Amino acid sequence: MNEINHLWIVICACFVFFMQAGFICYEVGFVRPKNVVSVALENIIAFVIATLAFCLVGFAFMFGQTKGGFIGGSNWFLQNLKGDYDYIFVLYELMFAGTAVTIFAGSMSERTKLKALVIAAMITGAVIYPVFGHWVWGGNYIAQHTFLGDLGFMDFAGATVVHSTAGWVALAGTIVLGPRKDRWDENGKPRRMGRSNIPFAALGTFILWFSWFGFNGGNLFAFSDKVGPILLNTNIAASTGVVGALIVTRLTARDQSFMEAVFNGALGGLVAITASSDILTLWQAALVGLIAGGATVLGSLLLLKLKIDDAVNAIPIHGIGGACGAILCAVFASPEKLLHPRLQQILVQLLGVGVNFVWAFGVGLIMFIVIDKTIGLRVSGDEEEKGLNVVEFSDISSWLEHLKEEHYEQLTHDLYSTIQKQNVDLQQQSDLLVATQERERQKLARDLHDGVGQSLVALKINLGLFPFQPEDDALKRHAGKTIKMVDEAIAEIRNVIGNLEPIALKKDGLSVSVKSLCEKLEQLSKIHFHCTITDAMPNWNETEELNIFRIVQECLTNIIKHSGATEVDVNMLTLDANRFLISVIDNGRGFNLQTVDSGFGLTSIRERSAMLHAKIVIDSVEDAGTRVILEVPYEQD
Repeated sequence: MNEINHLWIVICACFVFFMQAGFICYEVGFVRPKNVVSVALENIIAFVIATLAFCLVGFAFMFGQTKGGFIGGSNWFLQNLKGDYDYIFVLYELMFAGTAVTIFAGSMSERTKLKALVIAAMITGAVIYPVFGHWVWGGNYIAQHTFLGDLGFMDFAGATVVHSTAGWVALAGTIVLGPRKDRWDENGKPRRMGRSNIPFAALGTFILWFSWFGFNGGNLFAFSDKVGPILLNTNIAASTGVVGALIVTRLTARDQSFMEAVFNGALGGLVAITASSDILTLWQAALVGLIAGGATVLGSLLLLKLKIDDAVNAIPIHGIGGACGAILCAVFASPEKLLHPRLQQILVQLLGVGVNFVWAFGVGLIMFIVIDKTIGLRVSGDEEEKGLNVVEFSDISSWLEHLKEEHYEQLTHDLYSTIQKQNVDLQQQSDLLVATQERERQKLARDLHDGVGQSLVALKINLGLFPFQPEDDALKRHAGKTIKMVDEAIAEIRNVIGNLEPIALKKDGLSVSVKSLCEKLEQLSKIHFHCTITDAMPNWNETEELNIFRIVQECLTNIIKHSGATEVDVNMLTLDANRFLISVIDNGRGFNLQTVDSGFGLTSIRERSAMLHAKIVIDSVEDAGTRVILEVPYEQD
């Protein structure tokens, strides 16, 4: 039986070793092409350094004879290993040490010096990981009392010992390191960084998923009937982790990529179930994965808000996922599987999670600050621009790609500048055209007022003298009809002048002018207008006010001429701090947009909307009315 148990541990150790291939694929897929060689080689180097450091001193700190339950102090350099089991045990445990280092190395990708990473890997593999590991697992090799182990802290396969430790070291490193160049724009909004190969990242996720069966299954240190439930719990938690991540992404961050949610959720579920895969039922494991998957998404959003740049989401996946797993272990496990009553167990788990954060983050922060102040933690801005493939590993093909990329970037920049200039020129020409049109309208209005208008008024006065001439009923009746016709002509001329030059706009402002326009048109057309127009208008300039007025005027003119409507809703309201709503809705006969798109003043409406940088929707259904809706951006005073 011992032979079978030993074989099972060896197989699981190989599974965990294969995780390194998964991490490389996953991380290489998420970074930019100019850094893929760097990430791959850094992972190998970090694993080598970490495992050597663990063998030399880390194993002694973790599993050596305890000093007060806080640190081991024997088995230096693996000197006292005895039977086959000892060697197998060391093999299995050093794979965990290598995993912890690989995790935090990934989060710091694309801007970290190789020599700085080597030192960090050495310290983490020799001290940070094994010391906390001693507090929890120090009695797994030789029976002895340890700090958190004696308190009853539960962590079956390393949700906190391995994953949260690595996640909090990653948090410390990314804070000291700072974000990648151009990670956030000038307004503080995160930019999406380039990905080299997402299918490669997907392959990495599946490799990690597969390897996790060894990660969790091996911690029994025996092949028994518990292996099946452990492996099934592991798989179900990964699956529900994806579901939880997708749900939370949908609810809280629709602009975020569902792709990342899938990856984060699967790995977050795997990390969380690592704490308790040996004691949970299938559906308890499903709940753990579901919650942890959602938590990884929230963690990613929090990092973005705090402007912490984690290149591969290691902090939310491993740090937060591991903490969730440790706490949820006490929440969902059956009472008989816990070491304490449930409430007490929850408090113990919270204590363990807190101690893990203080230790790993605190020591990690000190370590990275010292590295940064001595040899330097980060490459220069120039080197980061070139890519670490070239800077750290002198990869010629990457250098050629960099030169090519620089050339294309310059061409793109030049093209963008040309387009921007042309857009400015077009906008200026458009503004000039509108201004010219308005001047022509004003001139025509003055000509009509001073010419035709004055002549009609004079004609009316002369006609009014007829009743004072000798009595002639027929002539009086004819003069009365003529005066009425002249009155109608004067009213029409005044209406045209009002449309050509909205004098009230300058005098009373946009709100009053639109209300007056609606009242006038209601009297002329017998259409009922419902107006909801705010008096507290944004501080529009003269051109913006005129454009908005003309858009509304054009819409209302179209309705009167063509719609056959009986009801019209006009709304002009502030939506939020920088958006203003304009809507004109009628209950008329509607029209087919495809056939009349260039008519009905729609071209003018669209042109003026473009000048306002407004989003416009024109929706018309035959026999069901028409809607014109604009969202106009504006700046607050």
